[in-house]
Amino acid sequence: MTSAGAAFRTEPIIIGLVCDTSGPGASYAVPACNATELAIDKINSEGGVRGRPLAYVEGNDESDPTKTATVLQKQVSRGASALIVLTSSSGVLQAKPIIERMGVPVIMSVGTTTAVVEPPNNTYLYELAQPSSDWGRMYCEAFQRHGYRKLAVVQDNSPSQVKYNKTLLAAMPCVQQHVETVPIDSPDASAIASRTKDFQPDAVLVASQSINVEVLVHNAFATQLPDVPRFTVATLAATPSAWQRVQPGGLNGVVGLSALTDHNERSRDVTEFYRSRLGEGFTMSSFWAQSYDGVQLLATAIDNAGRADDGPAINAALQRINAYPASFGYPGFALSFGPDKHLGPDGLCGQVFVTWGADNRLAGPWPGYEPSC
Repeated sequence: MTSAGAAFRTEPIIIGLVCDTSGPGASYAVPACNATELAIDKINSEGGVRGRPLAYVEGNDESDPTKTATVLQKQVSRGASALIVLTSSSGVLQAKPIIERMGVPVIMSVGTTTAVVEPPNNTYLYELAQPSSDWGRMYCEAFQRHGYRKLAVVQDNSPSQVKYNKTLLAAMPCVQQHVETVPIDSPDASAIASRTKDFQPDAVLVASQSINVEVLVHNAFATQLPDVPRFTVATLAATPSAWQRVQPGGLNGVVGLSALTDHNERSRDVTEFYRSRLGEGFTMSSFWAQSYDGVQLLATAIDNAGRADDGPAINAALQRINAYPASFGYPGFALSFGPDKHLGPDGLCGQVFVTWGADNRLAGPWPGYEPSC
């Protein structure tokens, strides 16, 4: 458990923090957990919630669906009255009946699987990020605008990713799909690139939560299919440390989802907060922004509930949050919850298509498509 701060003389409000720090989701879960912890520290530095500090108990489920329920239950047994879960959606899907019985709200700050927050057993479950079904709609609109009809999809073979991609790909009926799967421990993706080339795709979509697989695929495809447009999901844009692991120029022209734009004043403010803690070299990503918002939303609900250790009361307060200005997406993008609305985004404007330049760094928004709010 983290220190609650020497200035406080009251019992802390305990939050369970479930992260994948060593499994296939670590590439996004580790930065999301770091962001969450710093956001909690910020709230404590400003006086906590109702004069009480926030403290967290942390667990690692390794994005293993067979471990998630046990980790969640352990957090509650250690006194957590709410949970922030930064791990694979597959485990949470299996744990939904247990979460319902525990009666403790669960916020998945970076989760994008709509089935998590849909009935049954969704009373205590919430997501902030734009769901994968919305990603599919956005990709389809972009593909149709550019005349792409044949799409090659490259994924890793982790069970959570394969299951996740079924929802994503089902939301893209606009293209003929050819799916190739890369073993998560593969040393290269040359054979995958060769088979994909035989398909003669109009575009390639890399849909993997493993940053190592991302790097392998972009290295192979930049060499073997240099003229085929490449798209990617949110993992790459949110992991700046991986960009220079791709061969020089290997990301040039790649289009991905970032959820961040400099035009959003909230995004700029949150970036400055994290930069003040981590130094000028810090690079903001959507996982940091969404994690920040997850903490702020939970703190707001605890404050409004009036009973900081009462899970059902906090849950009811979450459902009264309306039009919270998000720290990600386009200006004006907001998050709202209700008894029948457990998916926060109000509209499609929570995701931003971005593109990389010849230096393997983000060059800015992709001019080829912008969603309509």
